Amino acid sequence: MKISLFIAKRIIGSKSYKNSVSAPIIKIGILAISIGLIAMHIAIGTGIGFQNKIKDKISSFEGHIRVSTYENNSTNTTLESIDLQMIRSAAETEHVAFVNSVAYASTVFKTDKNFAGGLLKGIDSTYRWNAFEEYITDGRLPEIGSSISREILLSKHIAKTLGVKTGDRVSSYFLFEDRLPIRRSFVVSGLYDSGFPDFDQRIAFADLRHVQKIYQWPSDHVGAFEITLKYFDDIDLFSEQIYDKVPAPYDVQHVKERYPEIFNWISLFDTNIALIIVIMIIVGGINMITALLVLILERTQMIGLLGVLGMKQWATQKVFLYNAAYLIGIGLFWGNVLGLGLLALQHQTEWISLDPTSYYVTTVPIAFDLSMIVAINIGTFVICVLMLLIPSFIISKVTPIRALRRV
Repeated sequence: MKISLFIAKRIIGSKSYKNSVSAPIIKIGILAISIGLIAMHIAIGTGIGFQNKIKDKISSFEGHIRVSTYENNSTNTTLESIDLQMIRSAAETEHVAFVNSVAYASTVFKTDKNFAGGLLKGIDSTYRWNAFEEYITDGRLPEIGSSISREILLSKHIAKTLGVKTGDRVSSYFLFEDRLPIRRSFVVSGLYDSGFPDFDQRIAFADLRHVQKIYQWPSDHVGAFEITLKYFDDIDLFSEQIYDKVPAPYDVQHVKERYPEIFNWISLFDTNIALIIVIMIIVGGINMITALLVLILERTQMIGLLGVLGMKQWATQKVFLYNAAYLIGIGLFWGNVLGLGLLALQHQTEWISLDPTSYYVTTVPIAFDLSMIVAINIGTFVICVLMLLIPSFIISKVTPIRALRRV
């Protein structure tokens, strides 16, 4: 065994070390490392959780990429139809998970006492809900088969405005400038609550064939295609590729273009996470430097004795670096236990809730990224040890003769 590591182990295991003057300062250094790692785990777990949850919510409503006609329409209504086969063939690539055929129509929902404006999203029997079931608060998804379905899925917000519940009937009126309004009657199959006000306040789901008949489209025409990719990070690249394949009369937009303010907001989490990591590592490193300096000053006589016995300066420095690495390891251990434990508790119990009108989610979402967890542990350990190299050079200032005179 190397002499530096052997001496470091003897120091760590000695009772005098645990009862020394430096013991409280060492404990503070370990605590700083632990608290710093806890803060980093919370920042990364919640930051990535927010980003993933909001991306999933938007894609569960509109997919990642939308193909439709060029329309200057703030209500999202699909006024012109597109050919089903022409666009679907252009959108089918190995990077696409699935393609949904949809159509949107502006409507007014009405009961005997109340009414609410909204957007009816027409879907067919092959529609992939993309984990939408987790937003269902009552009832079920509408069943769409060979015959036209009269079922409709309303948001909890719209249902509350109308004063209806699952199983109740609701009328939907479609207004036109050049012809009389068209009325459709639906039965509420279920209610959903995504916590995303931009969607919850507007969108209801029903059979696509209602929209096709209202707009007098052929059965092989739809309002838009919503394309969901296998990986969200590929959205910019494959949006351009799909755009090149789609014929000129049609437009291709991805969700980052359609909701720039939301994605600009969640991109700020990356900056916040990086800032927290840097600050916590610096604070933890400074506390460990203080602990190491006190430990060196406390062991000046030992340093002098080792110098007289012929130990080289770097070997003596390694004794204290091994000691400090051990202390950093203790701090990282408890930081991981407490930090990941808090994240797991929130993930399982969702005890911390949020206002969805401000944060787009009802509880703090948590994501566990193994690569990030390993990276911050290794990064914190390495950077703190490198920071300790500077104070360890104080050992070179210790003169063996002066140190031993104090014995």
